[in-house]
Amino acid sequence: MNTAKELLLNEDDTIAEISYKVGFGSPAYFNKCFHDEFGMPPGEFKKKFRSEKTRNRYYRLIYLLPALLLLLFFLIPNHRFSLFANKSTTEKTIAVLPFYYVGAEKDKEHLAYVMMLEITSKLSMVENLVVLSIPSVTTDNKKTDSHMAKKLGANYLLEGNLHTEDNKMKLIVNRTNTKSGEIEWSDTFNSGLENILQMESNISQAVAQQLNAFITPGEKARMQKVPTLSSEANDFYQMGRAAHMEYWKNNTDLESLNKAEDYYQKALNNDSAFAQAYVGLAQIAYDKTTWSDIFKNTYLDTVLSLANQALSFDNTLSDAYTLRGDYYRARFSDKAVVQYEKALHFNPNNWQAYYGLGNFYILKNSIKSAQNILEATKRRRGPEYPIMLDNLAFIFILNGLFDEGQELINRKLSWDTDSLYYYRRLALIEEYKEHFEKAAGYALKARAIDSTNLNTNSLLAFNYVLLKEYKKATYYNERIVQISNNINFKLNNEHHRIGYVYLVNGDKQNATKYFHRQIDASQKLIAMGNAEEALYDLAATYAILNENDKAFENLKKVQQQNTNLWFIYFYMKNDPLLNTIRNEPAFQEILNRVKTKAETERDKLKTWADQQELFRPPLADA
Repeated sequence: MNTAKELLLNEDDTIAEISYKVGFGSPAYFNKCFHDEFGMPPGEFKKKFRSEKTRNRYYRLIYLLPALLLLLFFLIPNHRFSLFANKSTTEKTIAVLPFYYVGAEKDKEHLAYVMMLEITSKLSMVENLVVLSIPSVTTDNKKTDSHMAKKLGANYLLEGNLHTEDNKMKLIVNRTNTKSGEIEWSDTFNSGLENILQMESNISQAVAQQLNAFITPGEKARMQKVPTLSSEANDFYQMGRAAHMEYWKNNTDLESLNKAEDYYQKALNNDSAFAQAYVGLAQIAYDKTTWSDIFKNTYLDTVLSLANQALSFDNTLSDAYTLRGDYYRARFSDKAVVQYEKALHFNPNNWQAYYGLGNFYILKNSIKSAQNILEATKRRRGPEYPIMLDNLAFIFILNGLFDEGQELINRKLSWDTDSLYYYRRLALIEEYKEHFEKAAGYALKARAIDSTNLNTNSLLAFNYVLLKEYKKATYYNERIVQISNNINFKLNNEHHRIGYVYLVNGDKQNATKYFHRQIDASQKLIAMGNAEEALYDLAATYAILNENDKAFENLKKVQQQNTNLWFIYFYMKNDPLLNTIRNEPAFQEILNRVKTKAETERDKLKTWADQQELFRPPLADA
């Protein structure tokens, strides 16, 4: 308890973090014990005694400040902590490229890639750096370093060449200044293969120091941490990571995913306390889970269990907290935020944590969503990067900022040349602009590329409903049902749309069946915490069933959400399911309130984007 008292007075940790540091698993129990010991809860203690301590320090600092300023100016190097230096982290943005293997031992080739991953991971622990990870570089159209750096927005490139022979290895590391194109620093590291973990730690610290990055004691301790003392366990883990990354490059490569799982398990067979191997297995469990399982009580439980096991052996593992965040986000729980924030505490460059936060907030807070996804794009240039750009575009489109959304999907197209996504997003923009014929035209172009895409068929079905071309809408609704059955995908917000077309075509029996399926799906989603869209779907379904009281009850709940995005206003204005109540004064009142909130959210997002200079031409991907 005395340790807890000192931490409360001297550290900025939260009560929960201090509870954990002094050995309490439950913050509530910690609060009780602290109160029993000191006669007040820890929060009150911190507020009372720390404020007194701060006041005393303040008066002392009044007299000491001039001397301290002079001392800081003369004694502390500019590159570490200058009062007049630019504190912007953009000067310390480094992109880590895949290392090349130049040895003859093919069975050691994977080490170059895994060492790059581990060194990137350790560098990412330094808050004073922005670290951009790049899992692969296209070799058939390789760009010059300067061109690549311009596109990546990095100030430095880190490259490496690994050579192994027998049980020895040599890694030559180069750091290039992208502005001058010159190699500013190069070093050679030699070691035995049995010391690969120590070598990775030494290299990452050397790179950070050469960049004059300020490294806190906690960051240094995490960089130096050895995850396992078993060289056999580490060998299997490295092979597992290499196989796992092959799957991430091509998520249809299930053979690589199964190989990775086998290697991680073998690593644990050699060291049952190897925390990172548990994280690997947790990620595989997540990769193998399908959306169709969402309503199962055990959804992602294996992921949570393995992440918890990892943290029981190492409570500083950022990736384990990220997976816990993913678990709670999939269950629409606010607990996800705490887990992602812990992940970023231990790894300020964890792009997956930023991305998870961005997706968590996508319908809750547009600026937080965009900010976090933007931070993720600054730290990752893999196959996920275009998807992140698409998500960023989606946020702007949902808010009615169509020019900005179009700019972002143009950037995505220049990166991955994926016309399917491009036409789909153009179709959505035109739909929200109420240009339904044009929207259907773009959706048809997308469908010509892939006729089995569920979202494309959904776009076509809905826009043909809005155009009152019900024969075409029927055709695409049938495709939606067929495709979802083929891929074992559980429909959640299509039932009422399918039911409406049946109703228009005079088939009341099938219409009623689908309307009640929608009510069931929406109620389950609301019970799980996913209320934003589900409340609207429920209201629209009750309206078409002429259960107006229930329709208005749920529309009021929609309007009372913390935020309403533009797309909700669009649906309320145009959705034929609401035609039975559209002329009611109560409906018009709710519609106007939703519009006002949507315009406010849209304007706030636009202001944020302008402040970020997100759409300034030089920042666009060349």
